[in-house]
Amino acid sequence: MKIKLRYILTIAFTLVAAVPVLVLGFWIEHTALRKEVDAVWEKHLLLADQTAALLQLYALDVESAFAYFATLDAKAAASGSVALVAHRLGLRHFSIIDDKDRVLTDIRADPMPGKAFDSATITGLMPLMYDKIAFSPVMADSGGQPTIFLVQRLDEKRIAMAALSTDYLVQLQSTISFGEQGYAAVVDQKGNVIAHPNDAWRTAIKNIAALDPVGRMLEKKRGVTTFYSPAMKEKVVAGYTTVPETGWGVMVAQPYRELVANAEDVKHVALFLVFCGIVAAAMISWIFADRLTRPLDAVRTTARRIAGGKLNSRVPPLPQLTSSDLRELAEDFNEMADRIQNDQKTLAAALSRAQGADQAKTQFLANMSHELRTPLNAVIGFSETMEHQLFGPIGNERYVTYATDIRRSGEHLLSIINYILDLSKIEGGDIVVENDTVDVAKLTNEVHRMLERLAAGSLVDFKIDIARGIPYVRGSEVKLKQILVNLASNALKYTPPGGHVVLSAWQDRGGGISIAVTDTGIGMSKADLAVALVPFGRADNEVVQRINGTGLGLPLAKRFTEIHGGRLEINSERGVGTTVVVHLPSARTIADVA
Repeated sequence: MKIKLRYILTIAFTLVAAVPVLVLGFWIEHTALRKEVDAVWEKHLLLADQTAALLQLYALDVESAFAYFATLDAKAAASGSVALVAHRLGLRHFSIIDDKDRVLTDIRADPMPGKAFDSATITGLMPLMYDKIAFSPVMADSGGQPTIFLVQRLDEKRIAMAALSTDYLVQLQSTISFGEQGYAAVVDQKGNVIAHPNDAWRTAIKNIAALDPVGRMLEKKRGVTTFYSPAMKEKVVAGYTTVPETGWGVMVAQPYRELVANAEDVKHVALFLVFCGIVAAAMISWIFADRLTRPLDAVRTTARRIAGGKLNSRVPPLPQLTSSDLRELAEDFNEMADRIQNDQKTLAAALSRAQGADQAKTQFLANMSHELRTPLNAVIGFSETMEHQLFGPIGNERYVTYATDIRRSGEHLLSIINYILDLSKIEGGDIVVENDTVDVAKLTNEVHRMLERLAAGSLVDFKIDIARGIPYVRGSEVKLKQILVNLASNALKYTPPGGHVVLSAWQDRGGGISIAVTDTGIGMSKADLAVALVPFGRADNEVVQRINGTGLGLPLAKRFTEIHGGRLEINSERGVGTTVVVHLPSARTIADVA
């Protein structure tokens, strides 16, 4: 009795497939509960993390509003829009109080008579008074409402305080529900209830720090645990985490019995899937069998060889019994491999030509700059000689003016050539940063002296502000000076008479050195800034176009900063001014100079 290979393969594949399907079904039936618990653990922890992230964003928004209110004077604080912002964030009251218990600034989202904060409240919050904004544990305010207070010491004589309603936290907690009785809870830094399904616990500000997940949250831990819930009077599974900004704890819990019920449903589904799996295995084995596997293995093997770098690999001839569609697949694959190999050769040739062209461009610029600078230096020198009439009077004063114009034009053209050469060197990777020991204070003072005359001629107040004892840095003194000259001269050019330009320097918290140029000039929009950072780019602005410039100073400053391992930060606003900060990394700071 002859049996076709197709039948043999079908029976064999079905039997082989049936064994793992049966084992899988048996395994699912006996591990359903554990899998359900594992899945719920991940889900609860993820939900707790997401809730904590929302609370983190909310806390940051409240902090930002608090910091903004602290900058307002009494008149600005009385604005209705300020009270509206406070109301939307849940900030019922905000006050700035001096050391004589006088209220300097008062913002009230909820109208109420008298002082917003009594002496007892202020005294109780004194341990939290630091330079940084602090969130208090939840406590009852003068009206008995659960409240979170924000406090900050502004200076030796003033403190800022705000009363934050817990309504948003309660609302967020109430929206989290799953299963039949799943719930969420939020506690403060001491384990006091902020938001909970049991509203009596919230209004009484009940302390539940004795619960296992709450105790772990107070230790800044994150995870999942099971415990007996007094609120539900049964065993629950809970995911828990904390909000870094405030120390609040978030717990997401579900009764354990719901997981048991879900596991039973999974067992029933598993039995059904076992049956379907065996039927599907038989059908698939009958259809595909050997005709599918061999051609696909050949294509896969060839693909792996090509991926490994053997681009000349091709799918070998397939057996005669292979179906036409699989033959076409192999032929199409080989054609694709041919095109990839040809394209790689074309790209390699194009890259070689591009590299040659780039090298030729760099060499051309270097040669041209040398050829142009020699006669330009002569023109500048001769025009300066004529301008100062070193060998006697010229005769007509207009010729002296012409000589001045020639010198200035030559110097301008020479600076453009030098800028172009610097850009070419940077793009070609030919610039090496020298390891000079640079005195930042001395360097900024030199730049200030160099540009004092330009500032005086422009009627601009030009000052320096250097932090005392600022460390030295290691880098190219010439390039760093060029960065500061470019930035400061730009600021002076684009600042109208009566404006201010400040050149400042300080050491960052991370140990790096920052040098900033701040002006009250015409400023730039985001679109203008994008153009200004491109070589030869100048903003489409009538004032900018009217002032002479090459459009190379800012791009060069940025690239010189980057080759020092630093970064250039620009903040600008039309009609307000511009601040450009050169951040040098801490690796270039010299801690001690002998």
